[in-house]
Amino acid sequence: SEVTMRVMIHTLVLLVLTVSWSPVRGDQIKPELDDLFNALQQSDDLVEMTELQNQIWFHWYELPEQSAKLQPIFDQGMQALHFGQPQVAITQFSRTIEAAPTFAEGWNRRATAFFIVGDYQASLTDIQQTLILEPRHFGALGGLSMIFENTQQSDQAIQAEQLLLKLMPQNALIKERIEQLKAKSREAGI
Repeated sequence: SEVTMRVMIHTLVLLVLTVSWSPVRGDQIKPELDDLFNALQQSDDLVEMTELQNQIWFHWYELPEQSAKLQPIFDQGMQALHFGQPQVAITQFSRTIEAAPTFAEGWNRRATAFFIVGDYQASLTDIQQTLILEPRHFGALGGLSMIFENTQQSDQAIQAEQLLLKLMPQNALIKERIEQLKAKSREAGI
């Protein structure tokens, strides 16, 4: 129901706003990520930021060694997403999550699949879990912003974008999106 969704969104906003930016050491976190995130925060070049994000994604996509046997299941979910089969992706990501609940990217990708099928509530739940495991997850924060925008909650979308901006303070695209959301919020208030 709409009331349940509002409560979930409110809870998620509080969680996201109070989560510390120090990484939670989930089993998918690798020491190399700290250096990549530091470089991302210092960069003022969009091309370099994209390259750094791609390197971060590379690490995020890889299941930890003790769960490596799940990699084909996760990869099948990624393939299903790529080929526009979100229900298949949800099944594969659910299998991954059940077997490796601290693998943040399993939660994030399932959130994406839920978003695609329009199940924002399920997507928010998975985004919340992703951010608990990896508070710096720019993909989850971007998804959070999109859900808020799609549910006409511009102020919360702006808050999510501002958290993204903390990760990439020089990212002109995020600054531009914040301004667009602010304009949208002002228009809605008229």
